[in-house]
Amino acid sequence: MPELPEIQAIVTSGFAHLHHGRYFFLQVANRKLAQAWLRAILPHVATSARRPDGPKKRPDTIVQVCFSATGLAAMGLDPGNLKVQFPREFFIGMAGGERPNVLGDTGDSAPDKWQVGGAANWTDDDKPVSNLHLLLMLYTTSTAELDRVMHTHLADAAAAGLKELYRQDSRRDPEGREPFGYLDGISQPAILGVPAKVLPGQDVLQPGEFLLGYENGYEQQSPTPKVPAALDVNNVLPAGEQPDQKDFGRNGTFLIFRKLAQDVDLLNSFVSDLARKPDGTVDHARKDLIEAKFVGRWKSGAPLTLSPDQDDPALGKDSKRNNDFMFRPTDEQGDRCPVGAHIRRCNPRDALMANAKGEKSVTISNRHRIIRRGRPFLDEQEPLKKNQQGLLFICVNADIQRQFEFIQQTWINNEKFDGLYEDKDPLVGNVDSPPGSTGTHTIQGCPVRHRVKGIPRFVHVRGGGYFFMPSISALKFLSALV
Repeated sequence: MPELPEIQAIVTSGFAHLHHGRYFFLQVANRKLAQAWLRAILPHVATSARRPDGPKKRPDTIVQVCFSATGLAAMGLDPGNLKVQFPREFFIGMAGGERPNVLGDTGDSAPDKWQVGGAANWTDDDKPVSNLHLLLMLYTTSTAELDRVMHTHLADAAAAGLKELYRQDSRRDPEGREPFGYLDGISQPAILGVPAKVLPGQDVLQPGEFLLGYENGYEQQSPTPKVPAALDVNNVLPAGEQPDQKDFGRNGTFLIFRKLAQDVDLLNSFVSDLARKPDGTVDHARKDLIEAKFVGRWKSGAPLTLSPDQDDPALGKDSKRNNDFMFRPTDEQGDRCPVGAHIRRCNPRDALMANAKGEKSVTISNRHRIIRRGRPFLDEQEPLKKNQQGLLFICVNADIQRQFEFIQQTWINNEKFDGLYEDKDPLVGNVDSPPGSTGTHTIQGCPVRHRVKGIPRFVHVRGGGYFFMPSISALKFLSALV
């Protein structure tokens, strides 16, 4: 069973009642002062522990903290040990080495154009070079409360020599919609052993898919980074596999943060042109259908597989029905929800055609799931209109390469996904790679299919990073590291 008091809260909750968020990217200048700050903030870091029975009041404020690889080094962990104990993708970072090519972060979305996180984490001689060390996340009920909490924790951080490199605000839409107008966060897996109401159609996955040190979907324990036992002066970490080791990673997770700018006007104009009638006016019903064929759902959240011809708002807002479907029984060929639609790429369910049928496909799909905790943003001061709004994509997983990166590389940006041969994700894919390219989206149909060509890139990366979110015990360990 997951040790909930040890696990930071974002793993098990999306904080739906806390509509306001602020994210601080910080640099450690003085390790001892930063450790003192971490000790002071620790009591405020929310965990996944269940509230006791009786009158329950949801918290008005949530504080979460995680570190980049260079941040862990700045807090005192040996870079050589980090390189051995942590996976390569985390060690070199989202902007390092081959990762931008793996993720499709090229052209206008290349790291050298990012607003935050663009420097590679490590050089070839294993010396940390990135100044992005720490991500502090605050969630509150109002902007006034957000400002109050920020001034408290950021003033303490500044006194501790933590330099603010970048900050980003977010505001959750009250209806849960993202900037393109679609209801978001519908298909989320549940974690086995975490008390929660499981909805129809919701997959319950092993905790090791999202937490280090637990059994995963391969019936193996997800690996945990170890540290020398001698460093744990207060004996707060669990024992490692060897007598001279302590388990630094147990109950931790990897958090992915990406700032994704969404060009809402471009999507609207492109699809409007596809839906123009001979007299030049827009057929709005056809426009809505084409957009739904890109996404796999109507804007209400109703899935095409269950409502193929028109939107069904009642279905869309019904959490007991809007995710309770498989593709194969009624939509194997993609006549309702296209094979290359966004939701079918991100979670193919039972529909993978190559060497997988039904339950096998579900098993394969579930080995690449993530838990998403994204929030919309609006940068009112941003001079470029296409960068003004978008999504702060945030997810947690136990294996960056097998989960997040696999979805991004093998499903979203793969032209040959599931029997297709020149289609990428029409909504979020890097359709402009190589330079000068545009996208194609195949809309299956009977008796004939339809192919949309010339799709521009609607979503651009504006920043990001790979972070390790330690357990509470691991945070205590870092705060006392000699």
